[in-house]
Amino acid sequence: MSFKIIKTLSMALLAFSIQGCVEYRDDTACEKFNYMTFEEFREKGIEILPAREIKEAGKIYNYANTLLVAEKNKGIHLIDNHDKKNPNPKVFLKVVGNLDMAVKEGYLYLDSYMDLVVMDIRNLDNIKEVNRTNNVFTNDSYQNFDDNYYNYGCDFDMTKGVIGGYE
Repeated sequence: MSFKIIKTLSMALLAFSIQGCVEYRDDTACEKFNYMTFEEFREKGIEILPAREIKEAGKIYNYANTLLVAEKNKGIHLIDNHDKKNPNPKVFLKVVGNLDMAVKEGYLYLDSYMDLVVMDIRNLDNIKEVNRTNNVFTNDSYQNFDDNYYNYGCDFDMTKGVIGGYE
């Protein structure tokens, strides 16, 4: 291959690469993202809701005949599994910004964005939040959205709080 052809191909590849780096910004989409202040976020806490359909199962944990099924950034489903042939969905813990969980001695440890939350799950009919330790983890409000939201080119001010949703 001649130097001229290689040079032409290289320039074309460079042009396409640069064009791919042009930032796309959709201000109308950016306005639809809403913040939740840190105070609002913590005041809301973990919501204990009726059981609901599992849309995207993530991590599954089994503890004392209770199945815990995570949905990334949404929360955790608690299912009574005493009767293995007929699991009984009990509750859904709505946990904004949840990625991981662990259970020890009847206590569910989970992350909610930057906070570590401890829930007493020894009695599935009386679940309660027993502790919240603020700022244990790095605040990454962006985690609540799939990778496509980066394509909007929005500038978020992470000091305002967490991104509570998209309208």
